[in-house]
Amino acid sequence: MKYKSAIFDFNGTLLFDSDFHNTAWKNLAKELLDRELSDYDMNTCIHGCPNVEAIERLAPGRFTMEEKNYFSKKKEEIYRDVCRSIPNLSLVDGSPEVMNYLKENKIPFTIASASIIENIEFFYSTFRLDQWMKLEDIIYDNGKYKDKVDMFNDALAILGTEKESCIIFEDSLSGVECAIQAGFKSIILLHQYGWEAFQHYPQIIFHSNNFVDILEFLKEQ
Repeated sequence: MKYKSAIFDFNGTLLFDSDFHNTAWKNLAKELLDRELSDYDMNTCIHGCPNVEAIERLAPGRFTMEEKNYFSKKKEEIYRDVCRSIPNLSLVDGSPEVMNYLKENKIPFTIASASIIENIEFFYSTFRLDQWMKLEDIIYDNGKYKDKVDMFNDALAILGTEKESCIIFEDSLSGVECAIQAGFKSIILLHQYGWEAFQHYPQIIFHSNNFVDILEFLKEQ
């Protein structure tokens, strides 16, 4: 294969978990604000926002920064509990086979995720990620990153390859744009609901809603 390394996003890419996050937010809002979140709330206050900012949008001026940080962590605790409640929770279909293929072909890879360390540790143990990578090689939200541009760059530094030969696996528009801004040339898009919004990005070399098709594509490279 002509590619020499790979960087995976996690949420929405290796794990389709948008509904789990939505459930966690709705449970938190019911407890904190005694209100049900509407689709409008989810679209305008939650989606695409850091937790602390989302809490501020839901309840402007109501909580201190200390409280918002606490509730942010609590939301992630609820999210992990939701994940634990899902029978046979698993990675996206075909993704273990893709990671096995990369490992067998001695192509280094890691994860660059906007998740906090508590979630990363949960994913690492739940999905036995130790068979593919070291925990300390995973890039996560440790408070120093403003977006995923530097996350991708730090992940590449761990892999020790060039951007031109590295594949980025992403699902979100913001993630794709950060990868492009960081200078990566090859992106594989995972999508659950279509890819119309991504069609004008030539850096997207392949797209699918599963890794089974992606594995076949990689074998042809």
